[in-house]
Amino acid sequence: MKNRILITIFSLSTLLFSACANDDTYQTPKETLKTYEFTTTTSIKDIVASDTPVEYTQDDIIEGYVTSSDEKGTFYKSVSFQTLPTDGSDPIGFSVPMNITTTYGKGFNPGRKVYIKLKGLYIAKVYGSIQIGSLFEGSVGRISETEWQKYLFPSATVVNEEDFVKPFSLNDAYVDDIQNRLIELTNVQFEEGSLNRTYYDIDSGGGATNHTLASTVLGGGAGEIIRFSSFAPFTGKSIPSGSGKIRGVLTKYQDTFQFIVRYEDDIKLNGPRSYISTPIGGTTINFAGSLSEPFTSYTLNASIFPNYINDQTTGNRYWQVKQFPSGTGNKYIEMTSFGGGGVNAKTYFFVPVDFTAANTFTFKKEIRYYRGGVALKVYYVKSENYINGSLNVNSYVEITKKFNIAYPTIGASESSFNSAGTYAIPASLTGTGYFVFEYIGTPELTSTVQLDEIIIN
Repeated sequence: MKNRILITIFSLSTLLFSACANDDTYQTPKETLKTYEFTTTTSIKDIVASDTPVEYTQDDIIEGYVTSSDEKGTFYKSVSFQTLPTDGSDPIGFSVPMNITTTYGKGFNPGRKVYIKLKGLYIAKVYGSIQIGSLFEGSVGRISETEWQKYLFPSATVVNEEDFVKPFSLNDAYVDDIQNRLIELTNVQFEEGSLNRTYYDIDSGGGATNHTLASTVLGGGAGEIIRFSSFAPFTGKSIPSGSGKIRGVLTKYQDTFQFIVRYEDDIKLNGPRSYISTPIGGTTINFAGSLSEPFTSYTLNASIFPNYINDQTTGNRYWQVKQFPSGTGNKYIEMTSFGGGGVNAKTYFFVPVDFTAANTFTFKKEIRYYRGGVALKVYYVKSENYINGSLNVNSYVEITKKFNIAYPTIGASESSFNSAGTYAIPASLTGTGYFVFEYIGTPELTSTVQLDEIIIN
């Protein structure tokens, strides 16, 4: 009986303690951060580092300002730093790997000045950037959890990161000298292939997912990697489709640069999506009320058409002149995502027209090796709404359903060209502009679209 009573009392006590521990008003006391103030004896810019780790033997102290944060799981057992030069020179970034987690709770939060005692540590250039740590199997490795406090000392000084973050274009940011610094990529957006996906994609394998960024400025760059860890609490959310800026830290693994954000708030893509294009041809545009284009005058594989505009926003592929049978047969223009393992592609063919003078628009099409989905769409756009180099079909008028664009069964091909029907140009549509053919393809949906006999009357 006594044992039973004791067990009951112990169980009750456990329940009461558990209830208290889960109460919203209960808070674990936070450890007060101990800070230090030292006088630096040298600077990271004065340290010569090679690819081979070298032990530092002098009693020197440097300082660095934290740029990274593992608070949201995007960084792991490594802290990035940069200098805040007062002599007008560029900041220098470097990193210190440590075998500890939740470094942000130990004072390594963005903007905090940290002193580093170098004696006994090893220094090398790792993937193009200075790294300071312990020796591990001939390389710079993590400082152990029992040793790091001998070398790194957080100060009470915390600088607002707005005072030292630097803006960079995509083209200028992905270089060794920018590694570990706090930067803000400006005029960027996720590439088309990342849309309709989450930050972390379990199908990508591993503990992180690489996405790619593109500039919203013509010639500003594309295809640069931004990496998201599966441990970040926001990585199950959908990739934003807008444009804007992204703040974070540039890192590198072997030859591959990887941009890493600290928090979800680092991603500020609140502007409208930009559709950068690289048009070719269009040097002798004639807005006419009549046209008959069989493509017989063009050479095989030609993609530059003086009378038309050939453009793309994704995949860097253009409509080309093809012929079947080769050398003697019918000529037409063709676009496909097939080849090279398949690519994401959006490619456009602009046909100029005088809407006031014209009455109808028709063309013939042939779909080959159909793989599913919608491979061809048709639009019109007035001249004043077409901006050379920034193509956005969302602002065009889609007229695909005005035609009869039938597709073969999946895996099959049409054996001849057939009319897509005739579009009657509304009397209310006046002025000049373009009819636009859009090809859409992916690495999985690699259907081939062929167009011929474009006629305007």
